[in-house]
Amino acid sequence: MKIGMMLGFEDSIKTIAELSREAERAGVNTLYTVDAGRSATITAAAVIHATQRARVGTYIVNAYAREPWMVGLEARDLNEISEGRFVLGVGTGNLHFNDFYMGIDSRRSREKMRDYISIVQGVVSGRAAERVRYQGHAHRIRWRATWDPATPSLPVYMSASGPNMVRIAGEVSDGVAIGIMSSVEFVRDVVVPNARAGAESVGKNPDSLLYPTAATVSVNQDVAMARDASRAAICKLYHPIPHPYYDTQLRQLGYTEFADQATKLMPAGRLEEAKALVPDAVIDSMTITGNLEQCAARVRQYEGVADELILARTGQRSDKRTMQDYELFFELMSLAKQQNHNAF
Repeated sequence: MKIGMMLGFEDSIKTIAELSREAERAGVNTLYTVDAGRSATITAAAVIHATQRARVGTYIVNAYAREPWMVGLEARDLNEISEGRFVLGVGTGNLHFNDFYMGIDSRRSREKMRDYISIVQGVVSGRAAERVRYQGHAHRIRWRATWDPATPSLPVYMSASGPNMVRIAGEVSDGVAIGIMSSVEFVRDVVVPNARAGAESVGKNPDSLLYPTAATVSVNQDVAMARDASRAAICKLYHPIPHPYYDTQLRQLGYTEFADQATKLMPAGRLEEAKALVPDAVIDSMTITGNLEQCAARVRQYEGVADELILARTGQRSDKRTMQDYELFFELMSLAKQQNHNAF
């Protein structure tokens, strides 16, 4: 299992670049940026410039914010400037971005994503003067590349959680980009079987699929503080409104009562009340939380289930907004890499 890191929520692109260099020194396999407060592709370019060996990817690009042709072109360019180190993750985004920010109707997403990923894969692998043609219900393309891509192709992951979207990801993508708040059991028993079924339905080898999985990491030698930070982070997924992806995750795993409570409390700003209701089992199974040794043990649980575990640091109450805040996180990353190396 490889170890990745999620970036993009930091206070400056300079900080993102500094963290990228430190993560590369710690042995990270891939550095991922996200369409959220920043552009995933622009920050990916900054990370590429700051690094030499680590792969760089998006986790994820919002398919409703960009047309598939443009995403394919951006991926080709990023793959070229990184000398073949780029990996593309694409997903549907969520109501916060699509409806509130952009006023976009993001329904009928299954139909859209099947077309979208198919077109992107054609664009990223299209050779000079080679015709790329696709006619779908949501998207179409008639295009020829001006020059050959830097590499014959590049990995294209599709973000998915619900069973129908996971099946589509299995049909059309190189791997299912699994979001945070995914327990080992959810990846192993829900995502993988559905993705394999999708691949098999179109005659594709299901063993070719990859399962990169993101996980929040609240690491603090004060375990109580680590758990408090995870409680707050979980609750904030319901403010200003419930995030549909994470709400669905909790409900699929049987935490409907807490999801209902958070849906009521968090939009009203009642954080402390909501924190008190977070089940310990959610922290223990859906996050990586605790001191260095406890977090390292949790990372090991994903071995053999996720192909890459993408670590997203949860901020701590003691943070001073300096690089020192990340020292324990990078120590965990180095330890996880060492453990994985020793396992083989």
